Amino acid sequence: MAHSKAEYFSSGVEGALILLAAASIAYTALERLHQPKPIEQVGLGLVISVLASLVNFGVAHVLATAGRRYRSITLEADAKHLMTDVWTSAGVLVGVGAVALTGFHWLDPIIALLVAVNIVWSGVQLVRQSALGLLDTAWPAEERTGITQMLDNYSTQGVKYHSLRTRQAGTRRFMSVHILVPGAWTVQRGHDLLDEIESKIRQMLPEVTILTHLEPIEAPVSFAASQLDRAISWN
Repeated sequence: MAHSKAEYFSSGVEGALILLAAASIAYTALERLHQPKPIEQVGLGLVISVLASLVNFGVAHVLATAGRRYRSITLEADAKHLMTDVWTSAGVLVGVGAVALTGFHWLDPIIALLVAVNIVWSGVQLVRQSALGLLDTAWPAEERTGITQMLDNYSTQGVKYHSLRTRQAGTRRFMSVHILVPGAWTVQRGHDLLDEIESKIRQMLPEVTILTHLEPIEAPVSFAASQLDRAISWN
């Protein structure tokens, strides 16, 4: 798990670099806003920017797709880092076009500042996501909802649950839950139920580490814990 969490440190560093790039763009744009200068070597600069943007966009798309597929925040961070170059190049193209059409040289730094703001937002989101990963945040709401709906279906058998906990570290998922069954059930029946529940969860979310605990529903402590968990979830 320690190696999995190293991904969050890596993505956090990339997020910081993205913020640094945005600050550099904003600083340069403010200088040019105070002292507008004519754009030099427009033709060569535009050609290089377009070619670089196309390459970076293609690579960023591949990395982003792989990052979502393998749940790798490092790959997603690399994709966002490359996209900052794409947005910068797009800002250059728009800025040069605006200056060429209007003759107002101050439009170029204004557009650069807007690009910097967009890049800052991307960097902040990445740093925030990395920080939450280091804090072992719960799974996304849609994944937790799928699990609770599946568990709720067992209520017709007199089965309840409580203490459902989820967290994610890098590409690894972890989950624990207490299953409450009628005390008259045999150990074998309870064990088979846990196997069935764990199998269904793994079908929904592969590569998850599951810890289940079986309890008699008649036990006052189990019932109180179940009621408390539901009260907290309602709030």
